[in-house]
Amino acid sequence: MPRTESTLNEQLIDLLQGEKIVSLITSDKETNKPNLSIVSWLVAHQDGKTIKFALGHKAESAFNIEKNPDLILGVVGAGSCYSINGKGTVSDVIDKTMKYRVVTVEVESVEDVIFYGGKITQEPDYVKTYDADLAKKLDEEVYDLLKA
Repeated sequence: MPRTESTLNEQLIDLLQGEKIVSLITSDKETNKPNLSIVSWLVAHQDGKTIKFALGHKAESAFNIEKNPDLILGVVGAGSCYSINGKGTVSDVIDKTMKYRVVTVEVESVEDVIFYGGKITQEPDYVKTYDADLAKKLDEEVYDLLKA
């Protein structure tokens, strides 16, 4: 794969179907300095040009994206590390079990950013430390929104 592409490749589309730790970099709405957060409710669409992720309705990142839609998603997986640059649009508040906002990202570029000679051999993993039934309910609700 060339180092920079204009869309997600098949491996990244398959990887980004939720339950991944993905870094989100936005510009702070007040200081314009970089702001880092982590998202896991994230789905790449099959066109390779669209990614949707969900945030809580008061997430700072949502307000940052509303002011400046440029963002970067940092992904570790599919054997490497990727910087996905795009423009995000933020939905109105969606009131379900909790209040969400969905960010739709129009992918502009995908760059393989791992250092020369590096290869990812194990992807980051995590566990949810809150109520398992609630986690399942929230996940089902959110992924229905993101896959639409």
